[in-house]
Amino acid sequence: MMDQTKITRIDFLRHGLPEGDGCLRGHTDFPITPQGLEQMWCAVEGLSDVEKVVTSPLVRCREFAEQFAGRFELPIEPVEHWKEMNFGHWDGQSRDSLWENYGETLSQYWQNPWQSNPHGGESLREFDYRIQQAWEALLTQNSGKRLLLVTHAGVMKQFLRILLDMPENASYLHRMELPYAARYRVTVFHDENGKNWPQLQWPVQQQF
Repeated sequence: MMDQTKITRIDFLRHGLPEGDGCLRGHTDFPITPQGLEQMWCAVEGLSDVEKVVTSPLVRCREFAEQFAGRFELPIEPVEHWKEMNFGHWDGQSRDSLWENYGETLSQYWQNPWQSNPHGGESLREFDYRIQQAWEALLTQNSGKRLLLVTHAGVMKQFLRILLDMPENASYLHRMELPYAARYRVTVFHDENGKNWPQLQWPVQQQF
């Protein structure tokens, strides 16, 4: 398997500190802060062989993606499917406000978000399916390339559930910590039968 010649490499990068810290951001388009941009540049130090940048179109991801692509003269593709989860009428509200107004409902939701959708936005099952579709399209359209994918913590956690074939339960959400500008790498080996063999590398260790 490791002898296959066609390899796709994707570095997943979470955005740095945006405005609206302490809010359930979701689709709300909070801008990135200068500190957040600095965090992201530190996270990609030494990453100089990327061929293309893919990004969530939300500005807390897109601004850095555009800067990175501009610095290295790379093509950039904003993709709607790599957005954070849509939390409906909870979206953009502070966590304090949410607990004050929806405390019991919120607690029940986080215990088992697969079973309900009280915020009226995107269900976890719909979100999961969206990320699966985004991943399949990414591999189909960029096979053999080295990519930087700038996205969100919720997306990166959900993708790990898919990649590692975790069961549909809530425990994985609480057991993974992805700080601002967290980065992990997925290397996909493509065999002669068209089968994909992904491997996770986390944390990323640069090879110079």
